[in-house]
Amino acid sequence: MTITRLAEFFLFFLLLVSSSSAQVDTPDNQSAPAVVQPLVKKISPQLYQVGLISFNKETREIHIPSHTNITEPEAVIEYLLVHFNGEKIHESLLTTEAKPTNINIALKLLNYKESPELFRLPNPNGTLSAEYPVVSEKVKKAARFKILITWKDNELTKTIPVTDWIYNESTQKNMEYAPWIYNGSFIHEKSFNAKLTGSIVAIYANIGAIANYSGDDRNDDSLWSPSKNTPSEGTSVTLTIQPWANLP
Repeated sequence: MTITRLAEFFLFFLLLVSSSSAQVDTPDNQSAPAVVQPLVKKISPQLYQVGLISFNKETREIHIPSHTNITEPEAVIEYLLVHFNGEKIHESLLTTEAKPTNINIALKLLNYKESPELFRLPNPNGTLSAEYPVVSEKVKKAARFKILITWKDNELTKTIPVTDWIYNESTQKNMEYAPWIYNGSFIHEKSFNAKLTGSIVAIYANIGAIANYSGDDRNDDSLWSPSKNTPSEGTSVTLTIQPWANLP
């Protein structure tokens, strides 16, 4: 999708959700219904907001307010980011109050593509086969992104790849700098799994999360821990998603 068509889609979407904000006439003896606010708000020519998340339609960046959660170097983590009420909060480096559904909306509006490439296909009996889905290179490219983390260290604002805060016990080094892949979670019985579980970005592969780490050792749940340089628990941070590479 070109930038022009993406802009047209944004305009149509904004008009659609804004139309729901019109008040409906009611009898005099009844109170008027509350005005429904548009889901996506335009902040500036390029910047939009959905819930607590802001995103830029030109750079395709998404900014998610978050906090450090598990930071002790001896702890084991399986997730990078979960909702603060999520099931896996005891296994996540970061938490956020942003809704998983809104994060997914931002990814879709910015034309990130879902790729199931990390997860084996099921056999007819429900077990997992040794086969992986065939995914086109175009979709793979559009599914990949980098994750940066920004925080204040005293009065100095710092931004680094979030992999610098994750330690691999097998290699005895920080996590390999590799793409994170948007797989989109899944719908089960009309419910969005990431919303139900709060799982947003997984390190240890989880098809129910919105995105997953693509590097080596992603299928081992015992290897990952916070790096020693991770700020203390409760530190306010901004998690930023950026395209791994520009679309053609």
